[in-house]
Amino acid sequence: MPWDIVLLLGGGFALAAGSEESGLSLWLGAQMSPLHSLPPSLISFLLCLLVAAFTECASNVATATMFLPILASMSQSIGLNPLYVMIPCTLSASFAFMLPVATPPNAIAFSYGSLKAKAGVVMNVIGISCISLATNSWGYVIFGLDSFPSWANATANATATRRLDFA
Repeated sequence: MPWDIVLLLGGGFALAAGSEESGLSLWLGAQMSPLHSLPPSLISFLLCLLVAAFTECASNVATATMFLPILASMSQSIGLNPLYVMIPCTLSASFAFMLPVATPPNAIAFSYGSLKAKAGVVMNVIGISCISLATNSWGYVIFGLDSFPSWANATANATATRRLDFA
């Protein structure tokens, strides 16, 4: 395996671990709490757009690794099922269609000169629309996205962990 790929993946994991350990993920999640006034489908759509735009400039793994802890914290702070935003945003991290810097296959395709960034924009919009439609239709039923799960409650999990430590 080439070292540049190892360093790229390791850098993404280190960035995510650092933001988790330092509390940056919790802080950024709390900063997104004003989103609670929006409908959950719009929150999911906007976050998918953000992740898809970010993945054009960073690797897919680094984008997902960095954003998922932030989205989990944001979901806890507004009382939204974490899967409602994390599944669509994880899939949106794979939408590196616009810029050649996003992935090596994009650089190869753009080197021929016949592709334009406009095609990538259309593919991103179609992909995000399909993900949003799937999440709000059959994904809603399959994953039970209408309620906040007990496993996602950080305070309940911390209390249970403390009880186990004292037992």
